[in-house]
Amino acid sequence: MNVLEKKELKNTFIAFLCTWGLQLILGITVRNPLTLIFFGLFICIGRKVRENDRKGPVIPVLLVSFLLSAALVFFVGRRAVERFDSGLFKIAGVLIMLSGISLAIFRVMQFLFKTGDLLRYAESNDKNSVEKEGPLANTARDEGKMASFLWEHEGAIFAIGAIICFLCWLPYFLYEFPGIMTADSIVQYEQVIGVNPLSNHHPVAHTLIISLFYNLGMSVTGEPNSAISFYTLAQMIFLAICCGRVVLEVKRIVDKKRWVMLSLAFFALVPFNAVFAVTIWKDVPFAGIAMLLGCRICEMAMRDKAKTMDFVMFAFLAVLISVFRSNGWYAFLLCVPFFVFLFRQDILKAAGAVIFAIVVSLIIKGPVMNAAGIVQPDFTESLSLPLQQVARVLVSDEALDEKDIRLIDAVIDRTYIHELYAPDFADNIKELVRAGYPDVIENNKGEYFGLWLRLGTKFPMHYIRAWFDLEGGYVYPDIPYEVGNIDGVMPNDYGLVMMPRIGGKAVVKGKEILIKLGGFVPLYGMLWCAGIYTWLIVLLLVLMLRDRQAFHGRLLVFAIFQAALVFTLLIAAPVVDFRYEYAVVMLMPLSAAICAMIVKRRI
Repeated sequence: MNVLEKKELKNTFIAFLCTWGLQLILGITVRNPLTLIFFGLFICIGRKVRENDRKGPVIPVLLVSFLLSAALVFFVGRRAVERFDSGLFKIAGVLIMLSGISLAIFRVMQFLFKTGDLLRYAESNDKNSVEKEGPLANTARDEGKMASFLWEHEGAIFAIGAIICFLCWLPYFLYEFPGIMTADSIVQYEQVIGVNPLSNHHPVAHTLIISLFYNLGMSVTGEPNSAISFYTLAQMIFLAICCGRVVLEVKRIVDKKRWVMLSLAFFALVPFNAVFAVTIWKDVPFAGIAMLLGCRICEMAMRDKAKTMDFVMFAFLAVLISVFRSNGWYAFLLCVPFFVFLFRQDILKAAGAVIFAIVVSLIIKGPVMNAAGIVQPDFTESLSLPLQQVARVLVSDEALDEKDIRLIDAVIDRTYIHELYAPDFADNIKELVRAGYPDVIENNKGEYFGLWLRLGTKFPMHYIRAWFDLEGGYVYPDIPYEVGNIDGVMPNDYGLVMMPRIGGKAVVKGKEILIKLGGFVPLYGMLWCAGIYTWLIVLLLVLMLRDRQAFHGRLLVFAIFQAALVFTLLIAAPVVDFRYEYAVVMLMPLSAAICAMIVKRRI
């Protein structure tokens, strides 16, 4: 690391502490967009101070900064730490405020009054850059050769990345054995053991994979808990392989070890990835498939001419995306015209790939599932947002035309609308419709579409507010919801229980602290909210549209695919849930690397 990089690292660390101190003393959450503004501001101030090489007394100014900080913490900061339950977190909060606010005041005084820098690194000279000969130098040289060998062999990067992820998640698997199972998991398990018939409400493709590994486990162990762990372990391995693939693609995009290490750290060390890796949800394998598809698109875009096998793999992954989640199917369809246009150099192969994927998906979703007697999700399931918007108008007691009232009463009993309506959760209203006459809507789609349009025209603010309350967390970061704070197996009648292979107070407390850090550390806390990933995709789209030469423009499909996934959530998600956007989350290192690549080239 050269002198300039050391100074930039120091400046970044100081900006982070300043941001953390301000975040705590102002009482804002770590997800508040102001934290990003503070961080960027102090980064810029630090660079300006360094560029101007300002001299002056440091110690007196630093002392004044500390005294002012201490006064602020004493009079204001005590209230800021009262929200923490843990005494350890309260002490840490006070210390962080003292150091962060002191540095913030000091940085501002540096900028305004031309005081000296807090720390100065000596410039490197030729003598210091020459390593002394000896055993340590030889060891360093040998390690450098090994690192260089691994860097040049992509298979090693992929394998090491996957193995590190798996090993970092393994303690969670052993603690959560046989895996985390929520209500959705139990519903799918009931289909696996034949209590209920197969249904595509939760993707039947995922249910069948669970069944495959469960039956394999039963044949080996004969015990349900151990059997279900076979699927959990398989899911972990698959997700770890997908993470290794993304790390490799990051290396190909930017060819910088720092980006590769950061990507690997995100996958292996951020706790919610470990929690999701051992949770039996459709969203986890779906995210893995999306990661593979995103990497395939990038690889095709980077070639001067995509190979036939690229289009074959694209078609295969597109089918998996389409059958593993309904919004994956719609996102794929939205991408089709862009994919065909941007890969028009190979128009026959591109068109053939998408036609194959669409036809196969339709056959699976239609004739195959119908022949197998697989129940499809009802029409009401797709109406989360429209139902919520109409319900908002009713809850607001707005005067409606007699015709509109008749249409509504033909479907639901309005007696319970005030009691059941939850602004951030659509399932209550959907169940109210299901308890009434949902077939009336399905058989008269045009009439009820007109009702929805009329009410939206009359009461647009109610519609906008209902949309934001239901879906706002996908665009605005500072909306509270839990991420990764799930444990064990939901109570059930099938003998499935949590059977930890490791445990003790230290393990439980360690897991709790790791999860809580997502709500305590600014900037890092942004990784725990879906909205920030949406804005990363917006940034990626803007940069690509401004730099149309990026891989001949074909890389735009990568951004459009993710934007389409987010768009489907913005118009149809029944609640703000981090796992619904998990596919975009897991492509974040690759999206960020492409942004960095475009910015660097423009500079």
